[in-house]
Amino acid sequence: MEKKHIVMVSHDFLPNIGGIAVYVYELSKALIARGHRLTILSKYESFSKKNQVEELAGIRIIRVPIVPIKRMDDVLYRKRMRQLIKKIEKSEKVDVVHWQTLNKDAKVMRGIQVKALEVYTNHLSWFRMLYNDKNYAKIHSLIKEPDVIICPSHEVERMTADLFKEAKTVYLPNGVDEKNFFPDKQTGLAVRKQYGISDQEIVIVSTNRMEPVKGMTYLMDAIPLILDKYNQVTFLVAGDGSQLEKFEDKMKKYTNNSRKVIFTGRLTNQEIKRVVNAADIYVQPSLMEGCSIAIIEAMACGKPVVASDVGGNPDIISKETGLLVPAKSVEALKEAIEFCIKNPEKCLLMGKKSRERVEQQLNWAFLAQEIEQIYDSAK
Repeated sequence: MEKKHIVMVSHDFLPNIGGIAVYVYELSKALIARGHRLTILSKYESFSKKNQVEELAGIRIIRVPIVPIKRMDDVLYRKRMRQLIKKIEKSEKVDVVHWQTLNKDAKVMRGIQVKALEVYTNHLSWFRMLYNDKNYAKIHSLIKEPDVIICPSHEVERMTADLFKEAKTVYLPNGVDEKNFFPDKQTGLAVRKQYGISDQEIVIVSTNRMEPVKGMTYLMDAIPLILDKYNQVTFLVAGDGSQLEKFEDKMKKYTNNSRKVIFTGRLTNQEIKRVVNAADIYVQPSLMEGCSIAIIEAMACGKPVVASDVGGNPDIISKETGLLVPAKSVEALKEAIEFCIKNPEKCLLMGKKSRERVEQQLNWAFLAQEIEQIYDSAK
């Protein structure tokens, strides 16, 4: 195996805790563990003109400064990132330039020709929205065809292959650090105690952004129907967003300020791990998904998953590991959650199978091996 210098270009990176930031960080760590050298190029907000250099988990991180002024920030990001990539390629051996975000990083790469293998991971739901709207010209105006396009779902793989004929298009799902996310009963009990939930309660957890595309309004409509039938059920909802206040008000009115629906607000990745371990059932009602790292995290913690049948969800959830329901259906969501409430033994088996799937395939160590093969085969 030839050791490579891999440069990851990502506008979205830590300390942000979004899906792309986690993907870049975890994949980089796994590739370092396999002997590769990793440099991550990102940004920080400042009126300075100096790049920041730091190291994290053996990864060299270089951040270009962008001013916190709308419109100027994008212009500076493109200019300074291109200059940085050129400088690194001129002074160092670079084998792979692997970029991440459709808007910000795509515009950087349109204005530069790299010597290294150019790889793009097609993460964003915006691509699917543009494709479904048949706005192919917009997609082509953003993406200069790279050597390889990695697609985290088979849905995105089909769409990408339809539009880009020269690039090698491959399916590779997301993953999780299975040594960090794992079944932890004691932590789950501690979280229940923290939120005042008795050990006898069936706890249903959802970790999601409170935005329309995440479909949380359908879960909010299903919750009263479930609580009307089952006394020993508590919903623990983690995440923030534009709809959070509305959802909080709705649940307070319905439950008369009881603790049957608990909103935690925004949590760190480690806090999410704790909350997920308190769950008996994990729910994800999104209207659009690539390959949900949140779902894989729940699977790694040994939880049965109820999720909408969209995007990459069918690629990672089978009848053995959870239940898929039509998107935008309150009734279907309610029935799937009820099935899990009434069949605890089947839920335990689904959770066990979920964990096995993560251990076998949906983990960063395995995926790092797969991506090595992608890099090698694209030469």
